[in-house]
Amino acid sequence: MFQNLAANKKENAIISPFSLHVVLGLASFGAAGSTAEAMMKGLRIKHSETLLKDYKGIIDQLSKSPELKIANKIYFAKDIELNPAYQTQAVDNFNSELGKVDFSQPPAAAKEMNDWVSNHTNDKIKDLIKADSLDASTKLVLINAIHFKGKWTVPFKPEATKDGPFYLDDTNSVQVPLMFVKDSFYMYEEAGEDGFKMLELPYGSKDEQHFSMHIFLPNKRDGLASLEEKLFQHSESFAEKFGNIVKSTFKTEVEVTLPRFKIESTWEMNDLCKKLGMEVAFSSNADFSLMTKNKEPLLISEVIQKAFIEVNEEGTEAAAATAVILMLRCMRMPEDPVQFTADHPFWIIICDVNQHIVFISKVTKLDSVGSTQKTEL
Repeated sequence: MFQNLAANKKENAIISPFSLHVVLGLASFGAAGSTAEAMMKGLRIKHSETLLKDYKGIIDQLSKSPELKIANKIYFAKDIELNPAYQTQAVDNFNSELGKVDFSQPPAAAKEMNDWVSNHTNDKIKDLIKADSLDASTKLVLINAIHFKGKWTVPFKPEATKDGPFYLDDTNSVQVPLMFVKDSFYMYEEAGEDGFKMLELPYGSKDEQHFSMHIFLPNKRDGLASLEEKLFQHSESFAEKFGNIVKSTFKTEVEVTLPRFKIESTWEMNDLCKKLGMEVAFSSNADFSLMTKNKEPLLISEVIQKAFIEVNEEGTEAAAATAVILMLRCMRMPEDPVQFTADHPFWIIICDVNQHIVFISKVTKLDSVGSTQKTEL
């Protein structure tokens, strides 16, 4: 997702691979034949009898954390009946809610769904569904909404925040609020011009930590593109590389400088899903016959995601919502503290202790007044 949507682009970005995976997973269990095969292949999973339990296990595990709230809902047209077996899978394994809506009234239907998303993301995600995406041929909308609010284990003290330069490239900079904290953290370091540092900032109490932010900072001010290439564009999967980096971290005293920032992104994901091999799900050959009682001929018309992140002295708030709309087809210890100064473009991952990646964000530009950026792609 990150490679297709955000890598090599100069804009700020926030995406949730977890949110997309869950909502496409929910759709895939209503698919049959080559459509089901294509969706499983696109999701990089093998269709197995344990898969429903795997989704349930991950959702249940992540939901135990006080920081993360996960909600799924299937909205379906008044003239549709869900296949009882599919309905049971959705409720039992995805904790999905169900709701009937009148898609022949697009503004009212969009408002009802958007209000639900807003309620489940602390009002951070608004207007996910556009009324003009709906009409009488819309039969189902599948939505995943997640909201994360984590307090740093070691908070940044507001009085330590000072304005300083954030370098947009090798020479140009803007003045932004830079937070500061000094403590022991886990870190990874790769020396050299093309190297980078990775810092882990945990959330929660010292006794109970479910999530962490991992900040990837290139050694060069303009080194983000080459770092992305190194980590995303080779045969070994990013998940494996990330796991190996986390295993190689050492705990040391670090002086951390990190800007406050806020990012919102909107993503149209049809092309991404097709690139991942799911073209058939968007075509007149799509087969979602396991979803409804009368095996209506459905196809995916739109996959959209909105995501939000805000990082400040206290911690991080992040949210995402993804909708699938289906229509009828027509270890070292240096003596001195290590400096980790995020005063140039970097990207971050928020994941749980088992490295389930919930959010990836890229910070390339900040403004000097509120450090707020919106990205619509």
